[in-house]
Amino acid sequence: MDFASPLLELVKQLWGLASKPLGYIYNLKDNVDSLRNATEDLKAVMEDVKARVEHEEEEARAQRTRQVANWLGKVQEFDVGIDQVLEEARERDQIKCLSRCLPRNCWSSYKLGKRVDQLLNEARQLQHEKGEFRDFTSPLPPPPVLELPVGETVGLDVSLNKVLKWLVGEKQIRVFALYGKGGVAKTTLMKRISQELLHANHGFDTVIWVAVSRQVNEDSIRDAIRKRLHIQDDSWDQWSRDERVHRLCDAFYRKKFVLLIDDVWRRLAISNIGVPCHGLKNGSKVVFTTRLKHVCDQMEADRTLEVQCLTPEEALRLFEKNVGKSLVNFHQDIQDVAKDIAEECKGLPLALTTVGRAMAGRENPHEWRHALATLKNNPHKHSGMVEEVYHILEFSYNSLNDSTLQACFLYCCLFPEDYPISTKKLIELWIGEGFLGYTNDVCRMRDEGESILGDLKRACLLESEHNSKREQCVKMHDVIRDMATWIAHDRGQKENKLLVIEDQEDMSLEMISKWGEAEIVSLWVGVIGISTEHHPSAPSSKLYL
Repeated sequence: MDFASPLLELVKQLWGLASKPLGYIYNLKDNVDSLRNATEDLKAVMEDVKARVEHEEEEARAQRTRQVANWLGKVQEFDVGIDQVLEEARERDQIKCLSRCLPRNCWSSYKLGKRVDQLLNEARQLQHEKGEFRDFTSPLPPPPVLELPVGETVGLDVSLNKVLKWLVGEKQIRVFALYGKGGVAKTTLMKRISQELLHANHGFDTVIWVAVSRQVNEDSIRDAIRKRLHIQDDSWDQWSRDERVHRLCDAFYRKKFVLLIDDVWRRLAISNIGVPCHGLKNGSKVVFTTRLKHVCDQMEADRTLEVQCLTPEEALRLFEKNVGKSLVNFHQDIQDVAKDIAEECKGLPLALTTVGRAMAGRENPHEWRHALATLKNNPHKHSGMVEEVYHILEFSYNSLNDSTLQACFLYCCLFPEDYPISTKKLIELWIGEGFLGYTNDVCRMRDEGESILGDLKRACLLESEHNSKREQCVKMHDVIRDMATWIAHDRGQKENKLLVIEDQEDMSLEMISKWGEAEIVSLWVGVIGISTEHHPSAPSSKLYL
């Protein structure tokens, strides 16, 4: 008995070693069938997972989790070569290794059976792993730069390249200011900057765009910034103002960023919205736009750039682009008038875009000539000018601090279009009108007049110039003047409230007949040859000669 026990134990161990290899051979057919079924099931599950993930990625702006991505990779790797194994198994389906006692066939069947068993276990493991998924996708983090819609632009490349050079190449410049009159395409330029940073290897971790209204709301600005910095809603709502500023500063310190702030109307303390001034030492930048030049100084901009109106050639290209097709496809009469219409807009992109769109689809020369006449004589009646141009430009007028500034600005409407107004004479006229108060201290009033001129120029409502005598002058951009005239006419309600007679052609009987309705007549041409019987009685009118 003592002799039999060790022998029996040895037999058990030998059988244990041999049973598994023999099982590969004896169970080959069953295992192949199981593998084939498991593979088909796994492929079906994989297709379902892929369809779900792709739908969520497309519809919900999500990304597949790492667990799902790894699993799909494993399934695809598993699928490689499986058909070859199944085909080899099919060919050997009828082989009876033990009965034929062919060592070569037994060995190859053993290897195949072992491979089939391994693949079957892999398929079952992959099925098990799929059941452990809690989520298939997770929300995508905001991209470093949000893509802002901006179409083809005209005339901005030089300014764009300057700003990009400052952003990327000049580390000592941290705060940039883009200023210019309303409608000159400052916002469009900022969008181009954002777009360039999106499509280039700029080296910034994130680019944040914030639009500021005239009534600055620092809370809404901070909220817009924190969303781009991935700070969650639940935490944000529980923090005080100081905690929010501290958290934003902390997040900014860890990133190299560009903050684009559009349409600033007054000084905005960037530290109050969570931007650490010392944090800009790591190469981070702040860029803002404004219509008011003094805001550039108040916000301590290291570099400023005035966004200019377009050249005549650029203006015609932008106008043509908004008309919708090349002007060469129009009748020659229309081509000539189109150039005059574009010229009337004086290179202001907002006006060129508005008027160009209004003329899209018009192919009758009479319509084009009528549009030109309207722009020259009653620009506020041209389609879209009030709603899309004057209302936007009017923000600059409304930003003037008091009624004296507004009155002095509107007074400039009394001068002809493109007229260089002597600053010395203009201040004297303001004094004569009583705009600067009533006092014997003429020097004080002149100083106040110079201060008002400075405010109007910094608001980009007047432009500096010199006349033929090299005198210091100011001038109004034509579209700004049209907007000011519209305001002076009670925003278009009283068309003849203010009359400016610029030349002899304006001395027609039709024009003179309007004097009775006018409150102010600015006469820039002599009245010789005009019969007094045609002059209406207008005792309430002011006449400027």
